[in-house]
Amino acid sequence: MSGLPGDDASQFFEFVAAPPELAPYLNSLYIWRSPDDQLDDVLPAYSGQMVVFAQGLGRMQFDGDDVGETSGAFFLAPLCQARHFSVSGPATLFGVSLNFRGWAALSGLSVHDYHDCFLEPGMVLGAGLADEFGALAEQWRTDQLDDEGLLDAMCDIVRRGISQLPEQHLAVIDRTLEWLSSSFKPDLDDLYERLPYSKRQSQRLVAQFFGQSPVRLVRRYRAVRAATLLSIPQLPEELEAEIREAFYDQAHLIKEIRFFTGRTPKRLQPDAGSPINDMLGPDGYSSVDLFGSGEAEQLGRDPLADS
Repeated sequence: MSGLPGDDASQFFEFVAAPPELAPYLNSLYIWRSPDDQLDDVLPAYSGQMVVFAQGLGRMQFDGDDVGETSGAFFLAPLCQARHFSVSGPATLFGVSLNFRGWAALSGLSVHDYHDCFLEPGMVLGAGLADEFGALAEQWRTDQLDDEGLLDAMCDIVRRGISQLPEQHLAVIDRTLEWLSSSFKPDLDDLYERLPYSKRQSQRLVAQFFGQSPVRLVRRYRAVRAATLLSIPQLPEELEAEIREAFYDQAHLIKEIRFFTGRTPKRLQPDAGSPINDMLGPDGYSSVDLFGSGEAEQLGRDPLADS
């Protein structure tokens, strides 16, 4: 377990590697702690989350006047844009970050229909598993489970709850992610050539598994990758130029990064002081190869180590 404190080390994520047998379905496990009485921040567009809010209370602003309020155990459906949230603390949160395979295999819910919202456990899990999940916060508060035991219990629920996805659906998810990772501006025709369906069926299934059209996905992951790379200290000038060439101009870059991550390039710097920035790094955001299209070589990274 490795702590990743921000500038204010009192608030931080601890990311934990997913168990090997669940690695195809999860980004990571994590614990987030804050001693503050009140925290206001923005969560980036992100994949689905299984959450135990063991201490504190959170609220998230969705569309219009829709404000979601956390319970002891809930699911955060995949976010298609950055969302403002607040936490009344002190707070301790345990999470299982589901990748897009994991969300489909565990919930069976279309992201096109269920995104940017909180879901009760029974919407995602069968009755028995939902009851087990709902009891975890109280078990932690009464010392029946320690931190490691709670994360293990969450993984066990995922392990028993996932269903096998059809091979062609897996192909849609995996090949779409490979396509997104291939370039800041991947070609749409290239995606349709990769998928085992007609263009119309491919568009429908991409929306089902990712919640957005392929065109919208390009915008989203271009912004996320740009944000992640721009947060790296001493980014090579060639790579920074490649990022900026992917946008019309500086104003477009800032607008897109703000919409999908809730950040500006300045707030992505290491001294920006938000622990949420950790979620944009490889430990917290591993669905797409954030170091594709030659970035790994330019950064002196081992592509296998980052995958």
